Amino acid sequence: MKLELERQEFIKAWQNAEKLTDAKNPKESAGGILITATEDNTVILEATDLKTSIRCKAQGVNVIEPGIAVVPAAMFGEMLKKLKADKMDDLTLEVNATRGFLNAGRNKMRFAVIPADQFPKLPESGGAEFVCELNAKALANLIAEGSSASSQPQDFPKYLGTCLIRTGDGVIMAVSTDGKRLSLSKAFCDTPRNEDILLPSPALKELGKTLATFGEEESVKIFVDADGSTAWFALSNVEFSVRRVDAAFPKFERIINDELRTTLRIQTSDLIPALERIDIIAKATTAHVMTMTLNPDGVLRITARAPELGTTSETLQTNISGDSLHIGFNVSYFLDGLKALGPCEAVIEFSGEEGQTRMKHTEGDKFLYMLMPARLSTQDAMTEEESADFSAETPEPQPAPEESQPEQPNDDQNNEGQQENSNQEAPF
Repeated sequence: MKLELERQEFIKAWQNAEKLTDAKNPKESAGGILITATEDNTVILEATDLKTSIRCKAQGVNVIEPGIAVVPAAMFGEMLKKLKADKMDDLTLEVNATRGFLNAGRNKMRFAVIPADQFPKLPESGGAEFVCELNAKALANLIAEGSSASSQPQDFPKYLGTCLIRTGDGVIMAVSTDGKRLSLSKAFCDTPRNEDILLPSPALKELGKTLATFGEEESVKIFVDADGSTAWFALSNVEFSVRRVDAAFPKFERIINDELRTTLRIQTSDLIPALERIDIIAKATTAHVMTMTLNPDGVLRITARAPELGTTSETLQTNISGDSLHIGFNVSYFLDGLKALGPCEAVIEFSGEEGQTRMKHTEGDKFLYMLMPARLSTQDAMTEEESADFSAETPEPQPAPEESQPEQPNDDQNNEGQQENSNQEAPF
């Protein structure tokens, strides 16, 4: 096989495929990318981590000699990123049965290749059934929002590391939960059927990153095979397949209620930095807990206390309506919801100290993030000395900004490395 490469174009497809390789996998082929070059000047890149796979049509390639080869992804990809060759005839890839050669002007590299017959056969979408079609960026946003409440993959229950893709009645939704929080995102789509597709969240998040690189006009079609084992996401030059998870997803509709006692309206750009500062202390505690105190005069006070480290407090002037409230949350869980909302005025609805809390946008019900409060312990409360220190520095409350009429809740609404909060209330 011999190819002439235009680096700027070829590397786009290469990087999409490289995300699905796994150099740490005992199977050597999982760390490589299969390159198939045909006489009609078509070059296809394939990669898999043995659970998820991708097939890309590469641009910026001239096929001199057709062939097939498995190239080690990490090493070859790193070299591509660092080369300066931009012209087609400046960069060539040649592969024989045992060796590969990358030539870029005066730079030459010789490397071992992986036997092509060791590369697994990827699933084909030829007989799969069409589910729906929607804009690629809309699906990327749906995945980012809807998967934000999933946890690290676990053996039991299996749904904890998954995201449910549900279609029907012209709507597609993505839902995830780890038993202590839930996120739900909706979008309109052209769908002829009702379908529930349970997929691993890490694979979906990689798909979301790939979708985000496409233009505004790109659309994606979703397919499922007849036996229910695989789902495909097909774009113009990329086909992404994910093995479905055989598990039952919780009946999430039953736990979402419209009870409302206190409402907070605040810009996420104001609250996120405050919570990130609070987290400096909170992450040193076992339960990763912060305390929020909301007063109808518009004063929001957030504190975190680690007995062996220190205490921190933030006071914000914002819009608060309803009852006064003193409540605790896992800081990471709360931040995940705010970041999924993005830059906006967030509406945060509280159902009391032990009820669910819901985050959403002001303009509609397309995204809902729900979490349960954490039980506060005596060590989370400030001592009298600490209270006196912080009270002396707390500014007098100012009149709250004029508040618009809050929307009525809707029953249809709905990080890696996070520390598990044993004090967290569980809705399921």
